[in-house]
This record gives sequence, structure tokens and C-alpha cells, in this order.
Amino acid sequence: MILKNKKKHRDTREKSRALPVILLLAAAVLLAGIVYYVTLPPMNIHSGGFWTYVIFLLILTVVCYYAIGILTGKIFAETVRFPSGAIDFHTSTEGGKKTKFPRLIIGVIGAILVFLLIGSLAGSSIFRAKTYSSLITVEDADFASGIDETEYVTDIALMDTASARIIGARTLGTLSDLVSQYEVSYRYTQIAMQNAKGESHPYKVSPLEYASFFKWVQNKAAGIPGYVKVDTVKFEAEFVRLSGEYIRYSPSAYFSKNLTRTLRFACPTAIFGSVCFEVDDNGHPYWVASTMKPHAGLFGAMDVDQVVTLDACTGEVARYAPAESPDWIDIVYYGDLICQKYDWYGMLRGGWLNSEFSQVNCVVTTDDFGYKIIGNDVYIFTGVTSTSNDEANIGFILANSRTGDYKFFSVAGAEEYSAMSAAEGSVQQYGYRASFPSLLNVGGEATYFMVLKDASGIVKMYSMVNVKNYNLVVTSTTQEDVFQKYKAALKQSGVTEIADDAMPGEAVLNEIVYVNEAGATVVYLKTDSGVYKMPFDESVLFLEPGDTFTFLKTWELPSGVTEITNLKKK
Repeated sequence: MILKNKKKHRDTREKSRALPVILLLAAAVLLAGIVYYVTLPPMNIHSGGFWTYVIFLLILTVVCYYAIGILTGKIFAETVRFPSGAIDFHTSTEGGKKTKFPRLIIGVIGAILVFLLIGSLAGSSIFRAKTYSSLITVEDADFASGIDETEYVTDIALMDTASARIIGARTLGTLSDLVSQYEVSYRYTQIAMQNAKGESHPYKVSPLEYASFFKWVQNKAAGIPGYVKVDTVKFEAEFVRLSGEYIRYSPSAYFSKNLTRTLRFACPTAIFGSVCFEVDDNGHPYWVASTMKPHAGLFGAMDVDQVVTLDACTGEVARYAPAESPDWIDIVYYGDLICQKYDWYGMLRGGWLNSEFSQVNCVVTTDDFGYKIIGNDVYIFTGVTSTSNDEANIGFILANSRTGDYKFFSVAGAEEYSAMSAAEGSVQQYGYRASFPSLLNVGGEATYFMVLKDASGIVKMYSMVNVKNYNLVVTSTTQEDVFQKYKAALKQSGVTEIADDAMPGEAVLNEIVYVNEAGATVVYLKTDSGVYKMPFDESVLFLEPGDTFTFLKTWELPSGVTEITNLKKK
């Protein structure tokens, strides 16, 4: 009877201990799940986040082991005093027999750290300089023939992201039904999109976001009604209200509709690089993400592996190889990655020792980059400077952000920030600040074209600076006028002549009109064959209606007016 009572008592005690253990294990599993749900590490050995999560799980296992021992009374920690007051991890059972499980887990953690250290070193540029420098192939190109000569500047995208944010926020402010519930995202993506005429045109686009968690709760059923589209040429913004559908997947949404979480669950092993908001040529919104993979060791020489598109309205996910991505996608290789890869190429092609010490033929990109629209593609351009002199460029790179193709143009001259300072200095009395410039070909001359903004970020003037000679600076309040002044300055300085392919023409005058544009007199000549425009010249004073005159045609402006030079009465 006594034995039966002891057995019954022991069984009761075991059952009383089992429930806390089960609850503890359930809490540990729940905690592991919550940490994963919040941090969303990729299940990929080439991700540092993955290994951080693995180490967390191992530490959690050790904590659970000791907690279970304390709850069951079977495992007790032996305290060993060191001068530092540390505690040894030896444990013993009720019979005094020591267990090695905690030491085993700690050993596994140590082995992982050693593995990560070796993998990182094996993929570092010290040992894999050739791999880093060979990620790209750079084509040398002639600037005058490789970049089309600028015929007029009214279609040049000059707006930077900071200005787009100001204009976009004002657009939302005019929509009374949205302004209290949503805000324009800080993210703007440069895209090339067809306009109403079916022509490729530069825009910056940004989605709306929920203004707060409570605004998400209030509006999650309806979703986000649209996005802001900014015309970077005309400096105009419009709100595009989606018809019959709403953006439901967003960085500002929560739980299953959160963009990062949706991408992670759709691609659990992917290492994401950039995630950009884009729209196709029909105006439908998408999130476009680039996935990365290393080419050296565990983490070294990361480059784009695949392109993932997520329909912002339906959540449908598609994956493509970069070369097979749809034509409407503009940003596969984002600007920072393009510059980073060229820096690897420019610094490491002579080996790591050369990059650190002698630095023969070592070059790097300048501190920022701009966008240029060519055809239907967005290109990243930035200056290239030697490591020994960061005040001047030795050339420029132009990289297609969809295909990742690089071209290098050898054009020595001022780097972008020197040109920006020159433009600011020409109007220093106003205190205007220059934006990062666009790069143009004017008469075969590499030219910086930029806007000058006041303290509120409002565009006040335009400036053009010659790359080779940044003392050749012109400014004006209109794009066309600064272009005319710059061409006149080039001609006066003897830098360039009238293009050889200028077409001679002849017309009969019907009427002369003099117009003051930005403080300069411009002459418009109306004829039966069209309207011609030229800066004021004394030769027009001798013309009368009915006279025939000859001229050299330069190009047709967007308004349909033809700009001419070298007018003579016949």
C-alpha cells in the first residue's frame, strides 16, 4: 500500500510539472514565430539575417533547457566562481550525472561564428578582387556621337526627388477626401512612361500611404485609392485615382497586406535589394523588387539575380530573369548598386594591393548620380574621378537601369559638385541652391544643365555649365533662354561652331514680331512656310514684308517654331 501511494504521489507530481513545461515550450515556439514574423529573415545561408535568427533559436533552446530543468527539478546549475563573477554552464541531474547539452549548443554557436568569419573573409575583396571587378563590362564610347545632341531643352527632366516631394504633397493637399487619411510616400521612382501622345516621357511616381495605424484600420477595407505622378519636365503633378481597384499591398499596411511580409512569404529564400513603386504603360501600379545573390564567398560581390513584380492591387507575384523582365520595368539595377559595381571595377581591376597602396589607374564614381531618359529606358549617369583628385572628372558612366549595361565617356572636366558651386556662385546674391545636374550634348560639348532653387525648394532659375570649362556659366529664368544664351556663349568663346548638318533655307517675310523674353529681345518671322525664331540681330532691321531672306536652320522647337541663324536679305 505504501508503494502504491508513493507511485501515485510521484505520478501526480509528474503531471503537475508537465503542464508548465508544455506551456513553456508553447511560449518558446510562439516567441520564435513572432520574431520571424516581425524580422522576416530570408531562409538563405547567404543572408546575415538568416544566421542571426538561427543563433537566436539556439540561445532560446538553451534558455528553455534550463527553464525546464528548474520547473521539473531535475536539472540544476552548478555555480563556479571566477574572479569576474561568471557562472559555469555545467549542469547535473538528480543523481549528479553531468549533461553536455548546453555546452553542445554553445559549441554549435561558436562553430557558426567561425563559419561566418571564414565565409566573409573568403568573399572579401582582399582575396576575390578579380571577381568583384569582373561583375560588369564597360564599353568605351565617344561622347559627341554616343549621346544624341540636344535640340531643345524643354523636354529635359530636371526635377530632383526633393522638388517632386514638395509638389506631390501639395497635390494631395488639394484633395479634401484624402488629405486627412493618407500621405504621399517618401519613395519616388524615376520612370519612363508613355504620355498622351504615345511618346516616352520622364515621370516620378509615388504611392499614397496610410497616415497612421488607426488610419489603416479605418481604411483597410477600401485600400489606397491611387498614386501621385509628377511630370519632371513641366514641374507639374497630378493624382492618379485608380478606377475600380485600389492599392492593397503597401509598406504602410499591416499584417498580411504589408508589402515586405507579402514579398517574404511569396519568396521565402530571396535576398531583396531595391523595392521600387512603378506603373506600367496603362498606369497600373506594381512593386518591383530586385533579388540578390553573392558571387564571392558567403556575402561578397552581391548582384541582381532575379526581378520580382508584385501587383499592388491583387498581390499577384511574378519572377523574371533580369534580361527577360517586361519592358515597362525601369529600375532593376538601382543607382547605388550601379555606382557600387563601377567602384569595384574601377578600384579592384588592378588587384587589392594596388587599390590600397599604389592606386595606379584607380577611379571611383562621384558622390551622387542623376537620371537620363533615352528612348524607353531610364539611365543612371555619374561622373568618374581619380582617387587622387576628387575636384575633377575624367569622364562619365551611363548605365541602363533595366539591363545593367555600362558605357564610359572620356570627357575630362569639372565634377558635378564643382559645376553646381559655379552655378550657385553666378547668382550668389540670391542664395539659390543648385540641384544635381543633368548631362547634355550641346554642339558636341558635354554640358551640365541644372535648376537653381530657393530656400523653400521652389525652382527660380536654370543654369548651364560647360564640363570642360566650368567658368563658362549661364543662368536664366526660362529653359529656352538659358539654352540660347549658352549656345551664344559657346560660339563667342570659340568652343563650337554651327553644326555641319545645319540646313540652309529660304523664305518670304510676311510679318516681323519682336518679343521680350526674360529680358532679351527675340525676333519672330512669320512666313507662308512657317514661323522662324532668332535672337535680335541688326540684319532684321533691313527686312520688310515681301522680302526674301536666307538662313541656316538649326532645329524645330516643340511649339512648331523653327530656330534659325545667319539670316541675310536676298
